[in-house]
Amino acid sequence: MRTPRRPSKTSLAIIERAYRGSLEEQYGHIVWLTRIMKGMSAPTALLLKGDTLMFAKRGQLVRPLRIGDLDIDVLSNYEAGLVDVLAAQVPVYAWHADMLRLGLTQADLVDGIEPIHAAGMPALLNRYDCIWYW
Repeated sequence: MRTPRRPSKTSLAIIERAYRGSLEEQYGHIVWLTRIMKGMSAPTALLLKGDTLMFAKRGQLVRPLRIGDLDIDVLSNYEAGLVDVLAAQVPVYAWHADMLRLGLTQADLVDGIEPIHAAGMPALLNRYDCIWYW
């Protein structure tokens, strides 16, 4: 007889660090990780804060990089990554105060990203068992 599977704990990944130079980790892999966790039946969501909101900006250009004779054409495309996350039915939120600071409107962001205001933050945090802050 099989032991019933324990339900997975719910998780909210909050990413605030982005584009801080080549020597510091960029945390873009957390976008990928949320999709993988969803695929493993672990309920998860993503909140973009700070400059990380630029991951969600619609219409980003991804240009190849050439160094000498070496072409690097596998640079990160965070917009496409977020489209994949949303397609996997992972909720993605954008911190509204940072949208204002960066001059972004809802129309500037990938479809499906939900703005979250300060008043809604306690309710959002209470929906999840684990909060990760990157």
